[in-house]
Amino acid sequence: MIVRDKLIEELLELATVIMQQKNKPHKNLTRKIENEIADVKTWLTEFEAPYDWDYIDDRIKEKRIKHKLNTN
Repeated sequence: MIVRDKLIEELLELATVIMQQKNKPHKNLTRKIENEIADVKTWLTEFEAPYDWDYIDDRIKEKRIKHKLNTN
């Protein structure tokens, strides 16, 4: 499944650049992080299509409340 494989690849690239930013705070990797977020969102949109979005939305709301994140 190419979509799944691309999503995994992009998630790993995002995790890598986030870790690089954490380990080297003096470097500005903002644009690289933004690029990887865009790549992840692109492939996630394709991957998520067959899943139950009512359930997923409910889980997102629960997580946002649990972690005291913005619920808007």
